[in-house]
Amino acid sequence: MKTRLFFCICLLGSVVTAQGSHTIVAQQIKNKGLTDLAAFEMLKDITISVGHRLSGSAGYEKAVVWAKRQLEAAGADSVWLEPVMIPKWVRGEIEQVSAKAGNTTVNLTVCALGGSVGTGAKGITGEVIEVQSFDEVKALGEKAEGKIIFYNRPFDKTLLNTGEAYGGAVNQRGSGAIEAAKVGAVGVIVRSMTNAIDDVPHTGAMRYVDSIPKIPAVAISTIGANTLSKLIEVQKSVSVTMKLSAKTFADVPSYNVIGEVRGSKFPKEIVLVGGHLDSWDKGVGAHDDGCGVAQSIEVIRIIKNLQLQPKRTIRAVLFANEENGLKGGKAYAARSQNVTDVHIAAIESDAGGFLPRGFGVTADSIKFEKIKSFASVLETAGAEKITRGGGGADIGPLQTFGTALIGLHPDSQRYFDYHHSIHDTMDKVHPRELELGAIAITILSWIISQEGL
Repeated sequence: MKTRLFFCICLLGSVVTAQGSHTIVAQQIKNKGLTDLAAFEMLKDITISVGHRLSGSAGYEKAVVWAKRQLEAAGADSVWLEPVMIPKWVRGEIEQVSAKAGNTTVNLTVCALGGSVGTGAKGITGEVIEVQSFDEVKALGEKAEGKIIFYNRPFDKTLLNTGEAYGGAVNQRGSGAIEAAKVGAVGVIVRSMTNAIDDVPHTGAMRYVDSIPKIPAVAISTIGANTLSKLIEVQKSVSVTMKLSAKTFADVPSYNVIGEVRGSKFPKEIVLVGGHLDSWDKGVGAHDDGCGVAQSIEVIRIIKNLQLQPKRTIRAVLFANEENGLKGGKAYAARSQNVTDVHIAAIESDAGGFLPRGFGVTADSIKFEKIKSFASVLETAGAEKITRGGGGADIGPLQTFGTALIGLHPDSQRYFDYHHSIHDTMDKVHPRELELGAIAITILSWIISQEGL
């Protein structure tokens, strides 16, 4: 009994000692990050010198060169490009939707959804039917033949986490064209995925299946959606004309960009930090996901600047094609090196560069509790809230390897005001908030590299 008690006391003492040591390093990380604010300078550089980074565009290829150079400048032990085939979709210059009821014609503010087919030069015209669910679409049956379906389900404003509200509405955007085409509709209009009430449409990915006709799809601004809904309510019969010049080309070769600090004791055990290098072509992808890119590079820079020696390899992966295909994340997970490399944890930042609150974790109970035990050290960056459920689209495929998937959780209230729109620009990012996110990721990746999971 005494022996067991002595062992427990010794174990507790070692944990306390480790926590104290990690807190000292966390303070050093915080001080270095907040003194330099280097993540903001990186973000400024990519948004100004590169701009938007849509997969398959010249902007994305410029971003690959930029990211490789930044990781080298950060002092990564190794930097390399990982080949991946990515889609090439071009928006085109024409994005027009007008609604007509009697003698009234209203031009609506729209943009093509990513991946949408075009309409041809003449466009398409049809009566518009407003719905809020796929069940309503299915119930239309033959009544939908030749019509244009208008999905107008808004965010649930009662949800504190706007990411949950997004999740409750986004299937309209992703699968709306498929469900509408099943009942014979010829086009789709989708309310923008945002709580903001303004005249700015928010784009985003949508899908087709080869066995169902591919019909054009646009996002409409929330003001436009409200206007169209009111017009339908008053006039009953409203026709809509859509003209889009969007086009999809064959996939093109490109790259994930990767850099790492090699582990001193367990180099084959990987703690991954990452974000996605691509963005939509509306705005310059500052929050989505320029912030995650800058924060991931900043992890490497801080560790090297402080001359820290992680026991396990800390690897920054800047993924290609998260927005409209996830080709980068899938290609990374399919690497032959994953037979020998063991990804013990993957931390993704893809929720904006706002003030960090904590991390969401998808892992077994043992790993979750161990990560949760690091909360007191994460208080250094104000990111001590550890909750179940989290990760990111790019790192999701790594779950098959038993990797703990971790997502940075910044404050969510403003993110979808800017997301996938012309509002996603540099002026919406605060230097200290962005840096504190990078600091939080650096602290967590450092502790995991030392303690394992």
